[in-house]
Amino acid sequence: MAAIVFSLIICITYIFDKMSIMSRYGATLSQFLLSLVYSLPSWISLIFPVAVLLAVLFSIGNLARNNEITALRTSGLGVLRITSSAIYIGIFITVFFILFNNTVLINSNKKFSKIWKYEIKKQKYQIYEDFNVVQIENGSIFSAKFIDGKNESISQLMMLKLNSSYEITEVFSAKEAKWQNGYLELSTVTASEYQNGNLTVRTSAAEKIPFAKKPSEFINIKQNPDEMSYDEISNLSKRLKQAGLPAYKEDVYKYSKMARPFANIIMVLLGIPFAIKTARTAKIFSFFVSILTGFLYWGTESLGLALGMNQTLPPFMSAWLANFTFLVVAAVLLYKNR
Repeated sequence: MAAIVFSLIICITYIFDKMSIMSRYGATLSQFLLSLVYSLPSWISLIFPVAVLLAVLFSIGNLARNNEITALRTSGLGVLRITSSAIYIGIFITVFFILFNNTVLINSNKKFSKIWKYEIKKQKYQIYEDFNVVQIENGSIFSAKFIDGKNESISQLMMLKLNSSYEITEVFSAKEAKWQNGYLELSTVTASEYQNGNLTVRTSAAEKIPFAKKPSEFINIKQNPDEMSYDEISNLSKRLKQAGLPAYKEDVYKYSKMARPFANIIMVLLGIPFAIKTARTAKIFSFFVSILTGFLYWGTESLGLALGMNQTLPPFMSAWLANFTFLVVAAVLLYKNR
């Protein structure tokens, strides 16, 4: 019920926030409604820990308000045993959102971005992507001007092969390159070889060389992390490290994708002692506590991510900073409640 209420508030906010932008671009009602629908999974993932906390404060608080917690504790049961059902539900919700965030959420983010870019703002679809120098494997570096992920082709390709002393031994350049079954089919090729101080240059109309990765795999380097699953961004981080390129931002995003779902179980553990302690207060107080805690959590999470992006904290620590902080608070409150 709390999740539904928060979602309705977000929908109303979204309508008022985007209405003027929609009218500026002349968007249709169907485009507006689709963008709203595809934005909801992102908001649901964000607000659910707050909804979980509110649910715990209401349910456990109601038991405490009617002295049922006191009766159970005088019978010899501990607080964690009494509230075990809420903890199990929190674990279930956490597992659910790990799966949800890596399937439904990333697909909805892709569709939301597509609607805004190409249907509402009417931006021209780019077949080609600008590309930068990337080391693809040990002893090989290549660069390209454009890459076409749809047709698995590369324009104006240059490859450099290095020896163990990182000296250039061979240079390939081609006007066009088409990938097929683990090979690149090159056209208008110029190859230069350096051996014992001698330079040998040869040209050919076409050649075929082994090339393990598809050109489309490198487009992911420019992809929005919100549109990538945990496995995709992990592979991207690994490829960047193998290429000798910095990947700390990708590592921060990778760890945050796993850290955020755990906020649900942490909010359950935080809410249990707080609900017992504040049971005699009005229920509206629980609502404000949930909202305030949510803002504190999001603020701590944003701070941790920012510290990770500028390399002040290690990627894992920056992504889990909010969870560790609130878990410590929950543990202290549970201990004191005992």
